[in-house]
Amino acid sequence: MMTFRKLLPAAIIVLLAGVETGSRACDTWVAMRDQTTCGYTIHAKNSDRPVFGCQPLVYNAAKKWPAGAQIDLVRTKIPQAAETYATLGSSPYWSWGYEEGINEHSVAIGNEAVWTKPLAEDAAAHRAGKSPKFGPNGMDLVRLGLERGKTARQALDAIARVVEKHGQFGSASPTRGVSGGYHNSFIIADPNEAWILETAGHRWAAKRLKKGATSISNALSLGTDIDLKSADLVSYAIGKNWWPEGKDAEFHFQHAYSPRTKKDDPVVTRVHGRAACSRRMLAEKPGKVDVRWMMNIARCRQIGLNITASSAVSVLPHTDAELPVYWWCPSTPAASCYIPFFVHGSGVPKIVSTAGTHGSAVEMPSKTKRDKFSDKSYWWLVRDLADKVRADPKTRAPIVREAFDALEKEFQNGLGDLVKTAAKLRKSGKPEAAAKILDAYTNECLKKVLVRLESLRNRFSEKPQPKSSEKGFRDVVGPKR
Repeated sequence: MMTFRKLLPAAIIVLLAGVETGSRACDTWVAMRDQTTCGYTIHAKNSDRPVFGCQPLVYNAAKKWPAGAQIDLVRTKIPQAAETYATLGSSPYWSWGYEEGINEHSVAIGNEAVWTKPLAEDAAAHRAGKSPKFGPNGMDLVRLGLERGKTARQALDAIARVVEKHGQFGSASPTRGVSGGYHNSFIIADPNEAWILETAGHRWAAKRLKKGATSISNALSLGTDIDLKSADLVSYAIGKNWWPEGKDAEFHFQHAYSPRTKKDDPVVTRVHGRAACSRRMLAEKPGKVDVRWMMNIARCRQIGLNITASSAVSVLPHTDAELPVYWWCPSTPAASCYIPFFVHGSGVPKIVSTAGTHGSAVEMPSKTKRDKFSDKSYWWLVRDLADKVRADPKTRAPIVREAFDALEKEFQNGLGDLVKTAAKLRKSGKPEAAAKILDAYTNECLKKVLVRLESLRNRFSEKPQPKSSEKGFRDVVGPKR
């Protein structure tokens, strides 16, 4: 069997080649403290969205809210919490929520689209003119969990409460109606534990992880090993004839609620194959997983088609001697560069939080317009580079990786005692001073990436670029490992 290192150059070339033919996919994975070289939990997510789906990185400060305040999610309104925590997240240009994000208490969340029997029923009811009420989408739930959870468990509870009360019906894809809707699964992590939370309409199941590493993708994956669940999860399935009566003790969540359970189903094969690939790569480094390896996983998908719009790797220290680091890159990771951002800073640079010509707004997905290129948007500049690499991936992909890999290593080495110094300043009652040095480092890194980005875009501008597919481009169809 060949090793990952031997395949990496070829895999990177494939990362940016070809055109996606019809599926959408995400992946989230986590390595707990016993699996990492730094002894901290590391959480990661690839967010796959339409190619025009600009995803600015945004910062929302902690805030206290008046009694009776509500959050307008366009599809629905829900009560606001009395207090929300500071968050940093990758937010599609039309959405209130985040594809992935982190909060000031070192909680990180990524979500996956999943398809369920309740979703199929809701879609049929909508077509028959008996539409269920619209609810929050998965991105809204990620942000809600981050704003309301000091721990992974608290974030899980917050998401579960919203799902039970409001459901999650409606589109979550720009320019599409309810056909662009889906239910959601999550990996929610903090420095001490992680939870896999999977939902089906108003119901949910969850599994706790204290050690080891795991990955999820675009299908329900929890079976009989469930640590928490909604009160009527089993009885509802029995009432729907999705699970046999009298077999409560043997209840299998995936088999009961998933519309696809056959092992040879091509969708099941592709989706679970991607998750298995991530798990295999995590298992290759027992006790030695680090930030660079998590980035390698993001850049090397073996099975499946991806429309990757952003990626993040979150380092979650369990000691207050350091602060969490949120490594984020826009567009496909293979043609991008991870930059360290900090939720304990004062915000993010304007070019990073800026969308394209459409701009950022909370809108009904079915009514929003496509975002388009703007040189004022960091996301679009990187996306433009990805398109240029696709014109000649064999030649250009290695050039991009050589340039950006060197910067990423430089950024990681440059962190040094920065986060420790910032943590000390915060403990001594000087959060503004801490934020200042964190902001300065992010700005320094960003400037270096922008210089390199402009150089690469100019270098690759001599040839006509292929028109991007309406459905997106293939992020990875990796070779056999």
